[in-house]
Amino acid sequence: MSNEAQRDDALFEALGKNKKKRRQKIIRTVVIVVVVLAVILTAAVVILRRQVRERFAGSTAEVQSYEASRGTISTTVSGSGSLTEVDLEQLEIPDGVEILEVLAERDDIVEEGDVLAEVDMASVMTALSGLQAELDELDEQISDAKGDTVSSSVTAGVSGRVKILYARKGDSVVNCMAENGALAVISLDGFMAADIETDALSASDAVTVLRADGSEIDGTVETVSRGVATILVSDNGPEYDEEITVLSADGTQIGTGKLYIHNPLSVTGYAGTVSNVSVSLNSRIYSTTTLFTLKDTSSSANYDTLLRSRSEKEEELMEVLTIYRDGAILAPFSGKVSSIDYSEENTAVLLTMCPNEQMSVTISVDETDILSLEEGQEADITVSSVSEDAFTGTVTEISKVATTSSGVTVYSAVVTLDKAEGMLPGMTASVDVKIEGVEDAILVPVEAVHQTSAISYVYTSYDEETQTYGDMVEVVTGLWGSNYVEIVSGIEEGTTVYYTEEVTFSFGFGGMGGMEGGFSFEVSGDGMPSGDFSGMPSGGGDRGDRGGNSGGMPSGGGPGGMG
Repeated sequence: MSNEAQRDDALFEALGKNKKKRRQKIIRTVVIVVVVLAVILTAAVVILRRQVRERFAGSTAEVQSYEASRGTISTTVSGSGSLTEVDLEQLEIPDGVEILEVLAERDDIVEEGDVLAEVDMASVMTALSGLQAELDELDEQISDAKGDTVSSSVTAGVSGRVKILYARKGDSVVNCMAENGALAVISLDGFMAADIETDALSASDAVTVLRADGSEIDGTVETVSRGVATILVSDNGPEYDEEITVLSADGTQIGTGKLYIHNPLSVTGYAGTVSNVSVSLNSRIYSTTTLFTLKDTSSSANYDTLLRSRSEKEEELMEVLTIYRDGAILAPFSGKVSSIDYSEENTAVLLTMCPNEQMSVTISVDETDILSLEEGQEADITVSSVSEDAFTGTVTEISKVATTSSGVTVYSAVVTLDKAEGMLPGMTASVDVKIEGVEDAILVPVEAVHQTSAISYVYTSYDEETQTYGDMVEVVTGLWGSNYVEIVSGIEEGTTVYYTEEVTFSFGFGGMGGMEGGFSFEVSGDGMPSGDFSGMPSGGGDRGDRGGNSGGMPSGGGPGGMG
């Protein structure tokens, strides 16, 4: 082997030894770090356990007592939304009228009669001429249609027999039609029919039919299908909805059923009042027979439409005449200019105004509360950007159209209030609507009422020596407020109830190798910690906070739960 090859082998061997030494050093360092961390964490846990023992050994959740007393309780529906202006009104520009200049600006406060826009008077004259020509044409059409009125008599138009008479003298045709779907019903083919369940008959069989009055008439089997036979009898005599019995040749009862009109025709109408009924039940009629005579019949639909069109044109004419008289478009009432809508693309609307006296807020209402809301209910509205004091409003609109999102169904309600200084559209408003109230109710704190899936109950005794609750009494609750609950039955006024408020303690540790942190526990009625670690906030203070309990069972689940 050459000297050069020997040098290379020695170099590679030296590099391998150095790499192995570095790897061993890294492993030793990692092991040392892990051991140090384990020691620190173990010490932290020991210290934390000692703090928990010290804290709970020296403190017990305070037991409260309260004598059930009478008072007033109410529930509310709460929500929030944005303020909007009320009674917005768009000021439209009459067809043909051209705007020269809009003088009003958004958010202007104007008085009735103030000039909002200047107009081209030549376009106003042209618009007046065109409207008058349209009115003249409508007058001619109205004159031609004036004689078109609803007929004062009602005929069937076909021959048959009257089997049902809904309309009576003095009845409104519209009301009678809405309630019954007809003024009368006629039998066209001379038969009444009834369906009975039987397998003993075949089509075309002759049967005997026993009527409700005990008389017998002949009948015929029209069809039999799936165990149901249709029996036909004459429509001359038998009444609609009459109960009949079908008999066999030897008098054996086969089945029963109610008569209906085999081939019916409904007699209809749409206007007037019945002044006379010219037919009676079971009477035979023909196509020209008058069934009813009417009074107060209205004009034809075409005539009424023409009259409405003329009325609309009259209003347009008056608007243009007013512009012609004033020489401009004036504010129709005092208020605020909410927006300027006129542009080259939009020449139909000039601007939008509102009286500037009221505002409204729309809130979402849960499906469990919507039926409790009524229009006219009073509400407290807080607009924090204007005042900390609540404003008084009224529920003015309730939408029964639901909106569902992520499985949650809500409705909406509109609350209206008087506009106060500083209120602007878009401001956030919080709303509380009082929807129900009970006076002279027996009340106890919310924390005193415990609930399971089946019952609600309170404790009416407490043993301080054993630190246990006793005398669990089942109660029926009514309204739940934020602080108190109505007790409908179970305890009386003056009964003392015992309960424990939930308490939250925080434990911290610091100064251990630079570690800082804390843990939080909730303490319920038994004085023992419950809950999970809530994190490790910097500083690791040692403090206790008292939290609310809306009726949870003391730990331990019943009397004796206090440790």
